[in-house]
Amino acid sequence: MDIRIDKRRKVPLYRQIMNQIMSLVNENKLLKGDKLPSERVLATQLNVNRSTIVRAYDELYAQGFVERRPNSGTFILGESSDSFSGNPFFVRKKKTEKDPYVLDLEKMIKQNNTRLINAYTGELPYELIPNISLPSFHWKEFLQEDVSTLGYLPLRKTIQSLMSTMYDYHPKEEEVMLTAGGQQSLVLLMQALLKPGDVVAIEDPSFFYGMSLFESMAIKVVKIPVDQNGLSIDALEEVLQVESIQLLLTNPNFQNPTGSSMSLERRKQLVKVCRKYRIPIVEDDVFGQLSYQVPNPLPLLKKLAPETVIYLGSVSKMLGKRMQLGWIDAPKLVLDEVIKVRDEYESELSVFPQVLATHVLQDRTFNNQLNDLRNHLKENSRYLAKELKSQLGTKVTYHLPKGGYYAWLTYSEQVLTREDWEQFLDNQVAVYPSFLNTENAQSCRLNLARLSKEQLSFFVGRLKSILESIEKDKQVD
Repeated sequence: MDIRIDKRRKVPLYRQIMNQIMSLVNENKLLKGDKLPSERVLATQLNVNRSTIVRAYDELYAQGFVERRPNSGTFILGESSDSFSGNPFFVRKKKTEKDPYVLDLEKMIKQNNTRLINAYTGELPYELIPNISLPSFHWKEFLQEDVSTLGYLPLRKTIQSLMSTMYDYHPKEEEVMLTAGGQQSLVLLMQALLKPGDVVAIEDPSFFYGMSLFESMAIKVVKIPVDQNGLSIDALEEVLQVESIQLLLTNPNFQNPTGSSMSLERRKQLVKVCRKYRIPIVEDDVFGQLSYQVPNPLPLLKKLAPETVIYLGSVSKMLGKRMQLGWIDAPKLVLDEVIKVRDEYESELSVFPQVLATHVLQDRTFNNQLNDLRNHLKENSRYLAKELKSQLGTKVTYHLPKGGYYAWLTYSEQVLTREDWEQFLDNQVAVYPSFLNTENAQSCRLNLARLSKEQLSFFVGRLKSILESIEKDKQVD
């Protein structure tokens, strides 16, 4: 086992050791059942204190990479701990704790160093959120507002109007249910529609992979790769030859984290395949209202197959994370089951955010402010592409998103490892590396909304410096 540490680096020694072992596992250089050197032996080899190795092994154990066998030692976990029935498509996400890299990122962001470039945080900065003046309210007005089991009717009608403007699609009033945001929508749906042992298909990479609900519900997860045109239909059909899927989760517009949009051809193919195999589709569209083009020229999956698709929308990406408010557009039979789950957990939505959101979305200045936000994101996206081409040429690939505020950068030269990303922390650059929710470490997500054009230039310059340092280190190795 080839591990090298650099005591001059700011990264703690135990982290350097831990990251290299994780990289060796991901690269299949350490295989299931392989025994790691004893703590004493590895400490001697690396000339470090035994406590450093103990700390590294403890972290690996907590993250599910190794197991400890009494009187035998520490071993790389086998496939049976990661997958189901030996099938390479299936992955159970064991990691319920935050990845150590994320903990280091969050710690760095809290320190708020003046050199910090924060493109990691996944929300709009306050200065970009539409600023709407609210009218005065009397307490009794709130108490007298009529809210049905589906939610506040004026807000549901406003959402119908939003959907009609953006997608030329008008959902039925009785099929729109308000929730406390996209996350709650998904949780309620899964609890209403799935049972332990069911199989859910998600995109790869995808923010869905970070949900602990899969593990807590004993749901099996199969990952379907995504490219710049969206979810791979060929890969989906390959999986369907050997397994039965009960639900497919997709993020076709401005996908998180890649920012890609599913092409019209793929949308039609996906609907056709899921109809054939009778697989319900959950269309997560939380960034939908941030399309740079209005109306969005691509149809919703829900519009293509209203009987097959359950649509999830949200206002949180427009109005900020404090406004946790979303909606489900689904057939009445589905909503009836969702309402049962919601009532069982007594998680009915308060009237206050519903009334406030209605006033904001109906304000006469809102659309102009929302268009300003869209234009700002579009300009930042184009500016980033220009800077990347100018400073890095073809080393980093980047496809212009058509909406949302996430950009996905991929390094196309040498293979990157978890350890290489430590240099981003060393250089006060906060991004979301791809190894956090997929198998490779070549890409990263950054939040375009959080950086000015000047900061984007600084980011690309620092990215260039970091990549040059990584390339130099690999030449030495």
